[in-house]
Order: sequence, then structure tokens, then C-alpha cells
Amino acid sequence: TFEIHGSAGLFARTASKTSGFLKLAGDLMGSEARASQGSNMTCEGIRSLSQKAVTDHPWISKVPAPASFLPEERVLTFLAANVAAGKLSNVAVDWEHLPAKYHSFGMEIVLQTHLFAGFPRVINALATVHQVGVDKSDPTWTKETHDTPAWRKSGGEVLKTIYAGGYDKLRVRMGELHPVLDKMMEEHGYGRVLSRPGGPSLRLRELCVIAVLAGQDVAPQLASHLRGALRAGATQEEIAAAV
Repeated sequence: TFEIHGSAGLFARTASKTSGFLKLAGDLMGSEARASQGSNMTCEGIRSLSQKAVTDHPWISKVPAPASFLPEERVLTFLAANVAAGKLSNVAVDWEHLPAKYHSFGMEIVLQTHLFAGFPRVINALATVHQVGVDKSDPTWTKETHDTPAWRKSGGEVLKTIYAGGYDKLRVRMGELHPVLDKMMEEHGYGRVLSRPGGPSLRLRELCVIAVLAGQDVAPQLASHLRGALRAGATQEEIAAAV
């Protein structure tokens, strides 16, 4: 189980959890990629897919998770991980199993992944989900009110939630690394993107961030967001499942 006694201990426990999941991930990714004729499929190669039951997603039955971690939420974490990995065939599978009423949340999760995996993979993933089909009955994901002061305010609040007692140290460190990046982190990353109104809760956003970071060699950031997810309301069991 996870413990919240320093990033080293928390990350070590996460790493031990991860090893088994990585083998399962490789097996599942391989079978799904073969079924879709390879994971490097371009958008043009994806057929429009009919909606499938969320509980029929191949990961749902094979990766244990607590009842509090809803199947729809879990598919969103799968989606985030596959967007970040550039696995377009798997992105299509995830979207096919995501209920239409969750498409607005799905678009938010894909959008926020540019913060942790870059624009190119997010652009390719968006092209993929549009070809599979996006329910537009809830247009929340298309809306934005440009309000820089509000973004700074909400970004600072979310940063304090995620980093808690480490907030001041984080801001000093980021300012030393690059003062513009520090401002972008607060205003754009945590304000404009992660605080978007009408979207997923901070708990769910953080679980999706964890799914993205767990597939990268970014141990310090993963450890920070493991603690951040706990502070945002995720349980240890939910975090283990996301990893």
C-alpha cells in the first residue's frame, strides 16, 4: 500500500506496484495493436466505430480497481495514457468504450495532456477521436472565457492544493529555472487548463495526470502528482489502479 511519508517512500511503493502493471500493459497493448493492425495507425486508417459498453473495455476486467473508481473514469485514465504514448489505435479503443455523456470530459482530458506530453500527440489524438465520433450535445469543452487574472488566481489555488506545504519552494525553484515558465505554469497550466470550469474534478484530472506520467521517466513529477492526487481526494487504491 501507499504511504504519504515523503516522496521517496511513496515513489518506491508506486514503482513496486508499477512493475506488474507494466507487464500486463505490454501484453494488452500488443494484443490491441495487433487487432488494430499496429499502434502507429494514422487517422485516415481508423474506421468509424460503434459505441461499446464501457465495462467491455479490455482493461476494465484485467486491472483491479476499487468500486469508487468508476469504469468511465478508468477509461479516461486509459485514454490519457494512450494519448501521451502516441498509441492512436488504443486511443480509438478507449474512445469507442467511453459513453457519449462523458465525451466532454474526454475532450478535456485529451486537451490537458498537452501539458505533460506535448502538442503533437494531443493533436493526433484529437484527430483520432473526431474520426471515431464526438458527441457534441454538451459543448462545454468548446467554450472558454479569456480572463488572465482569473487564470492566475485559480492556477495559484490549484497549485496550493496539489503541492500544499511545498508550494512556496516550488515557485522559488521554478522561478530560478525560468521565470517565464513559472508564470506559464500558474497562469496557463494550472489556471487556464486544469481549472477549466464544467470539466472533470481535480481528483479525476490528477488521476489522469498520473496515468500519463507513470509511462515516462519523470520520477520527481510523478511523485509530486501522486501526493497531489491524494490531496485532491483520490484514494490510495484509485491511485494504484491509475498507475
